[in-house]
Amino acid sequence: MNDKIGLAQHCVDNVLYIPFALFRMRDVKPVLFNGDSSIFFKDLEKNLVNVEFNTQVPCVVYIESGKEIITTFNNESFTIESGEAIFLPKGLVLHSDYFHTGGGLKAHLLFFGTEVLAKFLSGEDKTTERISNEKAIFKLKTNSIVSEYFSSLTSVYKSIKNSSELLNLKLLELLYLIDLHGDDRLKQCLLAIQQGNAKRNIKRLMDQYGVSELSAKELASLSGRSLSSFNREFKSIYGTTPKQWLIDRRMSHAYSLLTESQISVTSAATATGYANVSHFISAFKKKYGVTPRQLRKMKN
Repeated sequence: MNDKIGLAQHCVDNVLYIPFALFRMRDVKPVLFNGDSSIFFKDLEKNLVNVEFNTQVPCVVYIESGKEIITTFNNESFTIESGEAIFLPKGLVLHSDYFHTGGGLKAHLLFFGTEVLAKFLSGEDKTTERISNEKAIFKLKTNSIVSEYFSSLTSVYKSIKNSSELLNLKLLELLYLIDLHGDDRLKQCLLAIQQGNAKRNIKRLMDQYGVSELSAKELASLSGRSLSSFNREFKSIYGTTPKQWLIDRRMSHAYSLLTESQISVTSAATATGYANVSHFISAFKKKYGVTPRQLRKMKN
């Protein structure tokens, strides 16, 4: 496997597929779990920002203390603070930023698997208009009843023996509490369908991998879009083409490396995604009017 394929795979692998990836995280503890249904408690020691994740199962996140900002693929942001909750439909790629706000950072994550959803939606009208999962994310209307539900999870269930029957009952209990005392959109959002590939946030993707050897075509694929859709959305965000943006970003990074460190020209080329040093030198001269070596002499 060459380096370029390795990096592309790295970009894919760095997306957390939840809930299953949560079992490997030190600061996240499973409370009750069975198959694709589960309840987790997150107790973070410090801020955790720019976590990209894919929702494999519909999820409710409730913030006990601290603050979380959820950012969608199209840069829509939802801020959830202490005592607030959000519903995340299945099949979205999102970014999460968790912040301490004085009293620590604690959150509950509940995942509603197929068995639980089948029971809850068993009487739902099959003719209900289906919406796309991209429109199904929303902040829940929380109240004292919902808050007391989560308080019981913290005080009673954190150390209880795992039970699939109890898990299903607790998940169904929350769904009914929300449906009866919260937002009437819940059932429609639980039935939301995914249309096409899960899209990733272009801006976050470029911030993370803009200085790499990945091409615009590879970045389009990683973003979950066709090349034409990627080019169109990219231009609406940055006002230029992906190809030109990548050149400018990589040249700017190379300029900083060459003027602020003793890095070699070959290393600067590699660090900015150029496997061919001659191509790097040519692109650099076209951008700045001098070669990397000439720039270094001018700065010394």
